[in-house]
Amino acid sequence: MILIKNVQITGHETLKQDILLHEGKIVKIGQSLKSQGCEEVIDADGLIAFPGIVDLNVRPHDDLLTIPTLEKLYDSTQKAGLARFVLSPRMKPLMENQTFKRLLAGKLEIDFPNLKLSIKALKDKEHTKLNNISTLIKGGITIVQERSDINGNLLRRIYEYSKMHKNFFFVFCENKILNDSGVMNEGEVSFKLGLPGISKIGEISEVAKVVQMSKHYDVPTLFQSISTRRAIDIIDINKKDFSHLYSEVSIHHLCLDESFCDGFNTYAKLNPPLRTSADKEALLERLADGKIDILTALHSPKSVIYKDVAFFEAKYGIDSIEGYLSLCYTYLVKEGVIGWDKLASLICEKPAEILGEKTLGKIAEGYDSNIILFDPSSENEVTNTTSPYLGKTLYGHIERVFL
Repeated sequence: MILIKNVQITGHETLKQDILLHEGKIVKIGQSLKSQGCEEVIDADGLIAFPGIVDLNVRPHDDLLTIPTLEKLYDSTQKAGLARFVLSPRMKPLMENQTFKRLLAGKLEIDFPNLKLSIKALKDKEHTKLNNISTLIKGGITIVQERSDINGNLLRRIYEYSKMHKNFFFVFCENKILNDSGVMNEGEVSFKLGLPGISKIGEISEVAKVVQMSKHYDVPTLFQSISTRRAIDIIDINKKDFSHLYSEVSIHHLCLDESFCDGFNTYAKLNPPLRTSADKEALLERLADGKIDILTALHSPKSVIYKDVAFFEAKYGIDSIEGYLSLCYTYLVKEGVIGWDKLASLICEKPAEILGEKTLGKIAEGYDSNIILFDPSSENEVTNTTSPYLGKTLYGHIERVFL
């Protein structure tokens, strides 16, 4: 047994309490709990107890599915306090047969227990053929992912499979034809740098299309990494007659804007692209108003060899999982946009609900003992030259993690 004493618990009264952990469960929360029989007693005075994080949009290093990249990712998620994360299927090699899935799942279940698999709906190279969706879903994968701008009939068939198997559909909304080979947000900065831009209408129009298909087939849908206010509004308005629509926004689109790409800064090259300062403020307003359902670290690290090149050639991505909670605290909680309880809902409780995980996302008796002890009093300047936050001051750090 482990006893955590004198800690402020997210989602509870501000009064400091004790938490007793035993055999992977939270068995008791209260004041002045006795330490008799405990192997370890931790005085957490001044710390905040935050639930284990659940992130539904995570990629391995360089999008490569190998044991070394999974081990590196797992180590980062442990340090960051991720109780569960969904591994994006947009990686190489593509998981498209049952034998491969069974071998991989067996390895993952033992070595990476907080990882959850998803499948890509289309075959990697043949964008005209569906993956073996039914076979893979029957093998235990309940999440199907795909881009929105595929052939409309294929998208319809994906929704039919999803309805038949009662699984969640995760969709990334963009239109590559409307994007017209753009590499950053279409606006003043792209014009100044002479770079082709990505129009907002590509995301907005695709969201509107997918919303109607979700409602028609009655399939719960998560819109991944939304970056525009109009797309959020479309999703929010349609929740009135179909509640199973969920919007996800990355923390970076709430912290940064397109100006961070100035000087051809490839470390700020993300997909979707960072938008204007006005767009960022509009997303923050919608976050405060409860119109955004979940957040993501959008963890998609890329090697320097793919970033230290011309902006047009650089790959999209950011290494951000280990600093995720500090970013959320610095830019959202400390700035008064939302409180700790709302943050816990956005990055713990709601994502856990989407996954159907009934013992994750909260610090409560009977729940799994996934707890982050966070120290909000510290501050550190970002010195990592490969981070778009270089030179910024981030507040708070993770003192200890229980998973």
